[in-house]
Amino acid sequence: MKTVVMFGDSLTDYFPMEKLKDIDAKIINSGQAGDTIAEMGARVSYDVIAHRPDVVLMQGGANDFLMSLYPGYKALAGRLVNLGRRIQKSLPKTKIYVESLYPAYTKPIGLMPSWADGKSNQEIERMNEEIQRLCDGTEMTYVNIYRHLIGTDGQLPRDYTIDGIHLRECAYEIVSRCIHEIL
Repeated sequence: MKTVVMFGDSLTDYFPMEKLKDIDAKIINSGQAGDTIAEMGARVSYDVIAHRPDVVLMQGGANDFLMSLYPGYKALAGRLVNLGRRIQKSLPKTKIYVESLYPAYTKPIGLMPSWADGKSNQEIERMNEEIQRLCDGTEMTYVNIYRHLIGTDGQLPRDYTIDGIHLRECAYEIVSRCIHEIL
């Protein structure tokens, strides 16, 4: 039986794992809410490499993007892909899929600002293009989940999100379909 590790931040941590119960694999959710790419890197040895998975689905960067010290799309994409390379170096036979960042809903939600207030999906698109560019020519595969979640108005649809970033069940259904296609 294959072992699959889902590795990421809260968007992975909160993934409803029952949506993958029909996949014939041992699937380990190694998502950690609040993690930046650096924090993911600090735990990669015991949360990914120790499991010796056949497949890694890696998603991260949302917290880095939202921080006031956001380093820019090139630096962030480089950090994410370098983390994938680190996994690949330790586990050369493991297939690594690097997911795009998901779109955000940047408008106010009722009286509350979105968690993505002041951020733009155009910047997320630039970041995703850079992640894809950096994955090209490596053994890692870029997976564009962004395109499945973005609305016609250039926003994550309001009914897909709780707070502008985190996903509702209906959006996780779309992510689940993407994971089923990969696996």
